[in-house]
Amino acid sequence: MFRMMRKYHRWVSIVITLPFVITLVTGIILATRGFNTWVQPEYAPVKTNLTVSFDQILEAAKSVPEAQIQSWKDVSQIDIRPAAGNIRLRAKTTQWELQIDGATGQVTGKGIRRFSTLVALHEGAYFGPMIRYGIFFPSALGVFFLLVSGVVIFVQPYWVRRKKA
Repeated sequence: MFRMMRKYHRWVSIVITLPFVITLVTGIILATRGFNTWVQPEYAPVKTNLTVSFDQILEAAKSVPEAQIQSWKDVSQIDIRPAAGNIRLRAKTTQWELQIDGATGQVTGKGIRRFSTLVALHEGAYFGPMIRYGIFFPSALGVFFLLVSGVVIFVQPYWVRRKKA
């Protein structure tokens, strides 16, 4: 039984190598997002009253050419924090994120936000549902198998010695 487990342990590890490496590397990068400005931009704190209208938010977003926002259809998400007067707007196609002052409607920060792309890579969703559920999900099960079989393979010599004693 243990010989067979070693054989499967070896083959499963070979089969899941690429998806596991992608998941591992993106997971490490995502774990650094709190201090890694390459993943998501860092902005100066804003503490104002929230008084701008959505029209002013859109006009501010249009003023940043890199974001390529011309209408609300070009916006994927708006994060509004009323207590801080902070507004963050994300472009749908360019990965740009803008911080807008909630009192003046001025853009106070801008930068590329790679977080969503990294999460999609991490989950396998970046490659489509066939790859996500056909390769990445089974690879996750393979990693679980490697964990269990690795523990069994590690403990096996102790079991054998204990049985002999």
